[in-house]
Amino acid sequence: MFLGSRSSPKRMAAAVVATLIVGTMLTLLLTINPRPLIQTRQARHTQNFSPSVIPDVFSVHPVFNEIEEVKHDDEYAKIPGWPYGLRINEPDTCKDQDVYLLNTITSNPTQIYHRDLIRKMWRSEAISRRLKIRTVFIIAAVPSAVTQRHLQEESDKYGDIVQFDFLETRRNLTVKSLAALHWFRAYCSNATWVLKCDVDAFINFWALLDVLRFAEGSNDAVCARSKTRSVCRDAHQMGCMAHYVVEPWEYAAAVYPPYCQGYAYVLHRDLVDRMLQVDRNRTSPPLFLEDVYVTGLLPRDLDARWFDVR
Repeated sequence: MFLGSRSSPKRMAAAVVATLIVGTMLTLLLTINPRPLIQTRQARHTQNFSPSVIPDVFSVHPVFNEIEEVKHDDEYAKIPGWPYGLRINEPDTCKDQDVYLLNTITSNPTQIYHRDLIRKMWRSEAISRRLKIRTVFIIAAVPSAVTQRHLQEESDKYGDIVQFDFLETRRNLTVKSLAALHWFRAYCSNATWVLKCDVDAFINFWALLDVLRFAEGSNDAVCARSKTRSVCRDAHQMGCMAHYVVEPWEYAAAVYPPYCQGYAYVLHRDLVDRMLQVDRNRTSPPLFLEDVYVTGLLPRDLDARWFDVR
């Protein structure tokens, strides 16, 4: 037992000696059996898979074909005019129901907590019927068979997941939003409006529905609009992050057209039909910046009427 106060010389000397002894022992152990300073451990349920950047999201991805084991793409349900199949579908979400707004929430397979929180808030049957809202989560494919099985179990329990068979990557966010619009017109065409929102966005539906009823007939879309935004060419320039860098061959102009902030926007079904027709006529891959492409480039020449909530 050490004597004296907590800051006595005896205690301090003992602490120093103990630290030196432990440090020496660790140094000897690392010398005898060295370990890398940083170790990357792969999750047990994943395979060795590194999704590459897809230059053309409408072309077949060779790596994805290699890991696709459950069933072949030809067996998936297809939406006419859309090249990707549905791994999980809820075709009766809006069938024979009075639906005013379809709430499509883009999510990735691992965001279970976010989806459960949203279900507790907005997906209760009483609120859904009172507000005439239906909610689905739009999810893309993952290479992990275990994650896919868990997602299927979640779908069987709640019946609100729509999963397409393109890869879940940042570069595919535009494709994901386009998939949501195609699903809206194929399976919920009786709804007047479609809301696309991120899983981490909070929506006040009572306030939103008041805005939509006010805007209906005089506006085609409701969102927070960005009027002027320069194209990000260099990750080192101020306010430009690496994943927002756009090469001239992807988009040649120096400024984007006005577009909606991507966390949430609402489109009227008539505008969606015209936007999808424009998308069908394109001859090159869509710009990977989802909000710019879907709400800026597609409706640019459609004389759409925007209700700006900013």
